[in-house]
Amino acid sequence: MIKCSENHTFENWAKTLKFKPKNFCEPKTEQDVVDVVRASRAAKTCVRVQGAEHSHSWSQFVVTTDTLVNLDKLNKPLIADILNNRFTFQAGIRIKDLVKVLAKDNLGLKNTGSVMEQSIAGAISTGTHGTGLRLGNLATQIVRMRIVTGTGDVQEITENQMALLRAARVNFGALGIITEVTVSVVPNYDLEFSAYWCKFEDIIDKIDTLNAENERVRIWWFPKPVFGIKHNIVLSTMNPPGTPRGMLAGFDDLTNNQSNTLAKSNLPFDLGVLVAALSKLAADPDDQVLLSRFTSNYVNVLTLPLIPVLHRECEYAIPVGKAREALIRFKQFMDEAEFNTTLPVEVRFVAKDDSLLSPAQGRDVCYIGANTQDNATEVFQRFEPLMKSLGGRPHWGKHFTMTRDEIRAMYPDTFQDFSNLRTQWDPDNVFANSLIHQLFD
Repeated sequence: MIKCSENHTFENWAKTLKFKPKNFCEPKTEQDVVDVVRASRAAKTCVRVQGAEHSHSWSQFVVTTDTLVNLDKLNKPLIADILNNRFTFQAGIRIKDLVKVLAKDNLGLKNTGSVMEQSIAGAISTGTHGTGLRLGNLATQIVRMRIVTGTGDVQEITENQMALLRAARVNFGALGIITEVTVSVVPNYDLEFSAYWCKFEDIIDKIDTLNAENERVRIWWFPKPVFGIKHNIVLSTMNPPGTPRGMLAGFDDLTNNQSNTLAKSNLPFDLGVLVAALSKLAADPDDQVLLSRFTSNYVNVLTLPLIPVLHRECEYAIPVGKAREALIRFKQFMDEAEFNTTLPVEVRFVAKDDSLLSPAQGRDVCYIGANTQDNATEVFQRFEPLMKSLGGRPHWGKHFTMTRDEIRAMYPDTFQDFSNLRTQWDPDNVFANSLIHQLFD
């Protein structure tokens, strides 16, 4: 039987959640997980799970005063099926380690998010995503998994059991503890990164064109004044090398029209070029310019270092056709109240999928993320109702307020199927903390 600690304090990386579980368990094997779940079921207590040591999440799904399970030691690569583009891992492996394992066999992920500190299980369970309107979230790349249910049984779900896979991929720990995943992978590849500086009004009517002309688009919107002017935009595109620049070809090129290869920097900019560009923009902030361009491995292009800025984050996925309206209305109330954000508002785009409770379930979406700290309550009180009014669904790993009636209305065709499976796999509510009771009971 696994030995668990009785003196542990959980605190997430952003320092927004802190609690002391009665037991803290770090399983090394699937059998360890089974033992923990069965012991908790017998004791009629709750088990919650965190994927990584410093949970990269703001969500209260992790909270419990009973047993907290950490998957960091369940982190080994298991089976490389290179001929079929499949690779199996224990579920606690961090994404940053997973991509290194894949690279040894010249493989990669089809898409990934900006941060790689999460475990693969935690990332898929909360619907973590990158950007690209032709690309799904991380969970769509999972083709097989093993999960320990609330009865202590192990369910192996394969590609031939798509109904179960659609339910289990994004389940925020409500269905069980994932112990293994098989990922659909692709040959390792490079991307070309380009970053452009412009104004909010320069791109607000051109979102559809940007998504049509580019494989991946990310918008950073700065509501705070920069160079004395509010609502600047850093627009990033991440494309296969040689992709035409399309509507962005008219931007003033400050990179001397030479694509540079990212070398030692872990930031998505050539700092020398960036300093020169910012000096020019300080003199003429209304310019539309290409700030940076380089070609590198997809990991360098798509990811960022974990920014050491404490903040709170609320992100909603709205139908992509509502993106323009959402951003204009968001800007309006930000201006009216002179709200600021700690980090730029982040706008990304994700293809629809069929996971039952994925924010992108059944429709292509635009994700809009508000990142702030001191005035988070005030901003989120305006931001969430706006996003909900436009058909938005929350990112499960970030701040959100939700009732059962709201979640049922957001997922009218899939909520009940998920809820029924939860009742079947966890009949004694082993995985149900107060938030899960609130949403599903």
